[in-house]
Amino acid sequence: MIRMSFIVSLGMILCHVVLSQIDQNQNLFRLAQTFEQQGEYERALQLYKELYGKDSTNYPFFDALRRMYVQLKQYDDAIVLSMRRLRLTPFDFTLQANVASLQYMAGRQAEADAGWNDLLQSSNKNPMFYRAVANEQANLRLFDRAIATYIRGRKEIGDPFLFANELAYLYSFAMDYENSVREYLLLLRQNELQYDYVQSRLTTIVLRDEGLRAAMKVVEEELRLRQTIPLLRMYQWLLLEESRYADAFAVAKNIELLLNSSGIEIFQFAERIFREQQFAIAAQAYQLALASNLPLQHQPQARFGYARCLEELSARSDTNISQRQSTSVTLLETQPTFSGAIELYTQLAKEYPFSGIAANALYRIGMIRYKQLFDLDGAMQIFDSVLTVSPAGPMIPVVLSTIGDIAIAQGKLDEASKKFALIQRSPYANAEQQTLAQFRLAEVQFFKGNFDSAVALLKPLTENLKADETNDALLLQYLISEHQLQYLNVLKQYAHAELLARQLKMSEAVAEFSAIVDTYPEAPLADDAILKMAEYQIQLRRYNEALTSYHKLLDDFPLSTEKDKTYFKIGELFQLYLNDKQNAMKAYQVILEKYPFSLFVEEARKRIRLLRGDAI
Repeated sequence: MIRMSFIVSLGMILCHVVLSQIDQNQNLFRLAQTFEQQGEYERALQLYKELYGKDSTNYPFFDALRRMYVQLKQYDDAIVLSMRRLRLTPFDFTLQANVASLQYMAGRQAEADAGWNDLLQSSNKNPMFYRAVANEQANLRLFDRAIATYIRGRKEIGDPFLFANELAYLYSFAMDYENSVREYLLLLRQNELQYDYVQSRLTTIVLRDEGLRAAMKVVEEELRLRQTIPLLRMYQWLLLEESRYADAFAVAKNIELLLNSSGIEIFQFAERIFREQQFAIAAQAYQLALASNLPLQHQPQARFGYARCLEELSARSDTNISQRQSTSVTLLETQPTFSGAIELYTQLAKEYPFSGIAANALYRIGMIRYKQLFDLDGAMQIFDSVLTVSPAGPMIPVVLSTIGDIAIAQGKLDEASKKFALIQRSPYANAEQQTLAQFRLAEVQFFKGNFDSAVALLKPLTENLKADETNDALLLQYLISEHQLQYLNVLKQYAHAELLARQLKMSEAVAEFSAIVDTYPEAPLADDAILKMAEYQIQLRRYNEALTSYHKLLDDFPLSTEKDKTYFKIGELFQLYLNDKQNAMKAYQVILEKYPFSLFVEEARKRIRLLRGDAI
């Protein structure tokens, strides 16, 4: 009994000693890692040596010691260490490949090549051997050799698809985009279910112009050999990347013929091309989808999409016509014809009552009447009807916000406040919509001249730095605080001018801002008033007057902090409205030269390159 107790006690003592030794080693290992992370490699090396001396079979200790030898360029010591390890694990081919790498780092290229070659010859056609060697070569940035190793493995093993992913990556890294795309297409040919993966990998290539050209060339070559659905989809995607929308539509038709999907393929293409704002082609695609026996569940959305295209095309047609007319024409003297879109929306609302499609169709009619035809009463009636459509729940905050904007345009500020307040209480409103409603409530108080109330409503918005309206709230708060004491009447006049603009009384707004500048040129907001005046003159298509306003700010307000913004606006006016590239570039160039720290510098530089025709 005494002997048994002695044995148990001895075992417990030995176990405690072993555990203590393990804890000591782990603490020492963590300390060495800390030194390594801090760049104190010599101190880390001594600790790793000590640990390895205690337990040479421990792989983490061996790997850390080898890593320090390499870090300190003691390659021969690393080789000796690795060879000692190989005596314990003679079949570790990854370590054998690494020993060859150490020879290369030591400047012995012939020994390295021989080591890699010997390893591959003993591989018995095991793909892992080729990967181990190629990985070592790639880590040494010997990309051509890594590529050659994979190609050798493909030939020796006899699998034409082998290493396609690895080769595609290496070719891409070496900027050999054509061969990279060829390898990715091998993956696609091997397994069509890899389409999404292949497209995601090609995305990084086609971001470069030369990569997009290479991808297009290779895919077209492949299509001449075989036409598969995934390959055609890839080609269509590349055409869209090149903005060749008509050609992409032709490919979509081809895919539809091969699939015979009853128009679903064309419908999906129409949805995508609509998001690209190619409304003419999208309209054709929606029509073709509907004419191809599109399944009933997709027909309402296709018809709605077609109506949206007509709406957008009507708006664009009006813009083009208006830009060709006299600059004296006011904003509301030309109105587009939206009858076709309105008729289609009306039919959808009648055929699918109390549905999401009906709610969206009515909403679009309301937006046309409000934004395009300025039929405020008609728009208000339509939006009220949207609120009665039961599935319109998620749309309620948007509709209420639009009704509030219309009420402002009608001068019904109290009614507008009620609508914005409803949004804040709506269970359908998200945080962004509630924040916007709060800002709109503050704006209403600003328009009414209740500046203290406006500041109180703005305060929580200025404290929430993540909100989209934070910057606008800060600007409005600053405008009020800077003028409320000394320039109260000017601030009220400015608020009234802004209200006129919201009511689309642009000519009156311009006159009001002009009066502010003429009467109170010393007021801090005078330069803001000029910028607002120019903005609304542009909307009235009085481009020369806007240019005069911008130059007034530059000439008469030498201390203005808005000069960089003014030059940017001048460049924008020349670029977008007067089609004068040279003067646009001159204005943008002033920002680069005189205001190098301006927030507009990057965009100005980008626009100069765009106007010159440089690759962006």
